[in-house]
Amino acid sequence: MNKKQNLIKRLILFFVGMSIIQIGVALYLKTNIGSDPFTVFTQGLAFRLNITPGMANMIILFTFFCVILFVGRSHINIGTLICVVGVGPIIDLGIKAVSYFPIESYNIVVRALVVVLGCFIIAVGFAILSASDVGVAPNDIIPFIIQEKTNFQYRWIRMGLDISFLAVGLLLGGVFGIGTIISLLLIGPSIQFCLPHGKKFVNMIIGTEEYEISAQA
Repeated sequence: MNKKQNLIKRLILFFVGMSIIQIGVALYLKTNIGSDPFTVFTQGLAFRLNITPGMANMIILFTFFCVILFVGRSHINIGTLICVVGVGPIIDLGIKAVSYFPIESYNIVVRALVVVLGCFIIAVGFAILSASDVGVAPNDIIPFIIQEKTNFQYRWIRMGLDISFLAVGLLLGGVFGIGTIISLLLIGPSIQFCLPHGKKFVNMIIGTEEYEISAQA
């Protein structure tokens, strides 16, 4: 397979992974019982500016992208650009799709289970997106840039950013609740579980030598 075909397949898989993630985010938002810190931030900005969560996400990602251009442009890849222009519309489309189900009217137990489902969906999408290896969203680049500039451990930087996103989101009107706690507890383990499966899936689709060798074993 030539490099152009390989890149096209990777970009398609990146878009698929990104889209799957936003379906999980849409489920978070429709439960209205809280979500991950970055989505709380997005929700709060959308509420404050009276715009859709997708539009709010585009504003945030574009702002982060501009910052990265000045302080760490080497981290930008084609996938980063796709996220800036693509994530927002897909979130709004996902919200419309899940709105056919009256999720917000379900009891708290059912909505909590929907958040759990959202965590798993996001993990699946992230595993595919990550394995496509064509870049990540601006909000995922920021911690790495801070790490380079400060030499702090990544986990502490990520924790600090999550707390900041959550605090600002709450001040703007985002929702904190049982869904936030569930996402904080489940997202990490779910992604860790899905990452190797996402890698195998991407290798199978692209037809890399690595997959061909494992398939013959």
